Amino acid sequence: MMTNRLRQRPFRSSSHPRMKADTLMSTSRSFPAVVAVTGVAVLALSACTSSSARGPAASSPAPSGFDAAVTSVVNPSSATGGTLRLAASADCDSWDPARTYLTWCWDLQRLMTRTLVGYAPKPGPGGTEIVGDLATGPGKRNADATVWTYTLKPGITFEDGTPITSQDVKYGIERSFDVEQISGGPSQYLIPLLTEMDDKGNPAYQGPYKSGAKDLTSVTTPDPSTIVFTLRKPYPAFDYVMALPVAAPVPKAKDTGGKYGSHPVASGPFKISDYKPGVSMTLVRNDKWNQDSDSIRSPKVSTVSLTVFSNSADADARLEAGTLDLVVDTGVQSAFQTKILTDSTLKANADAPVTGSISYLAVTPSVAPLDNKACREAVFYALNKRSALLAQGGDMAGEIATNMVPLNLPGNDPAYDPYPSGTDGSGDVSTAKAKLAECGQPNGFSTNVAYAATEKGQAQFAAFQEALARVGITVAAKAINPPDYFGYIGSQQTVVDQKLGLMVVNWTPDFPNAQGLWAPIVSSDMISDEGNTNFALLRSPVVDQALASPKSGDPSPAAQAEVNTSINHAVMDSASYLPYVWDRVLRYRAPRLTNVYLNGGLGNNYDLVNIGVSDGK
Repeated sequence: MMTNRLRQRPFRSSSHPRMKADTLMSTSRSFPAVVAVTGVAVLALSACTSSSARGPAASSPAPSGFDAAVTSVVNPSSATGGTLRLAASADCDSWDPARTYLTWCWDLQRLMTRTLVGYAPKPGPGGTEIVGDLATGPGKRNADATVWTYTLKPGITFEDGTPITSQDVKYGIERSFDVEQISGGPSQYLIPLLTEMDDKGNPAYQGPYKSGAKDLTSVTTPDPSTIVFTLRKPYPAFDYVMALPVAAPVPKAKDTGGKYGSHPVASGPFKISDYKPGVSMTLVRNDKWNQDSDSIRSPKVSTVSLTVFSNSADADARLEAGTLDLVVDTGVQSAFQTKILTDSTLKANADAPVTGSISYLAVTPSVAPLDNKACREAVFYALNKRSALLAQGGDMAGEIATNMVPLNLPGNDPAYDPYPSGTDGSGDVSTAKAKLAECGQPNGFSTNVAYAATEKGQAQFAAFQEALARVGITVAAKAINPPDYFGYIGSQQTVVDQKLGLMVVNWTPDFPNAQGLWAPIVSSDMISDEGNTNFALLRSPVVDQALASPKSGDPSPAAQAEVNTSINHAVMDSASYLPYVWDRVLRYRAPRLTNVYLNGGLGNNYDLVNIGVSDGK
């Protein structure tokens, strides 16, 4: 994922020589290039089993308290009715489940759409368990994890009462192969797993719109309740892919192609009743949803409203006043944060979880003079990570990052700091100047910085600008509309034309393991002329070999730590990615909320579908 972060997938057609027909994963979007994982990938899920519990489960319910929702269900209650009032600083990238790639949008998809499997309704790390959703349980796999079979539960329907069948699931997946109409979204996992790829990285199957009557033969539906996936390579973590919104069912008769996101057909307990793009959305209960079939969702409210606030301070003011319940896409801003941390009553309704995401600068070698490693290293040493952290929200927004492995993954080692920024994190100006001299730019140079146009984005740019100016590096802003941001910086031509030497990225693993962390952002197979998630255009044999290693799919912490460490050192040695914050986020939950917990499978966001309100309003 790209946490409350922007998550991108600019797919593309590519002539990259490494994109051969026997490669496996991709992560960009026009046509899938792929990360060669030679038979293994991500974390095996053999230990995951279906839960018999319905709704959120916790061993220690809590009435409230700071960080209580990290490990417990806060204010458990069976009270129903009322409206959950949500806010965001921008609209979702798409409400089409196949196109969305923002973490908070994945969270809201949980209200409207169901997938074959999903994350358990548990606080914290327990929420990373995969359980059955539309299906009776996790997939039944063959010995080498190339064939996966799911059986749908009986009696599940769309919002119009039409039964959901295995063919609807198949069609929902098929449409994601049309990367022109269905752009965005994480289908980079599905496409190379389920269809042949030519030498240029183009898929043989390109979706139902182009292919007409042509069938995606790797997915079969022997009967209305059975769906079978035959993968081109072993993939032990396929259940993780089936938990993504891209695997949601879509009724072919109601599909409107690229316009489907304006009103997707609900399979979950809520459906859209009103949507004004960029302004607001209202969800009401879907009376065709059946609680007996759903062990993940136990909704309490009758209505969910989402309002987009261009000024985040206004949203915070309404949170404090009690006329909003949650801000779903960011944490609170600095002014309200200060109030929360100094007021025990407010603090009791706040949480500051580690998100698992990392904030970093992609330093572009295609923009001179950053094609010189010493010039890139000058940026590394000159950056004031302390001021960047303060711009992001201060100590409650995270910790100064010394390398690229997030806090919650095996292999995280704060002592590994190849580009030390001083004891206080403010930078090493003298070493930065020496590096500038080494790269032939003793007086500095100028370049552009791309960032998502949010308040925090602007504050961080100002921090970067001030820090780099100390050594003569001048930077100009390229502020981009948040929903468009990752497609913008993912275009190599845009990077060159706009002279984007530095690009701000916030990244959370798509899956909680080495493959989910690294494959999209550092594999050389992510590089193409039309779209990248490997924004620094890193080509490293060490990285590619580690991603192809069987250990990358070994679930043991020791194996994961070994792979993470190997890739981390190679990435940092390249001076391509400059990490500055391991993220956490201060969130405030209205006191009236019930059944509140942070779900590890949702990037430690609140599991919105199960939240209630105590006053019924």
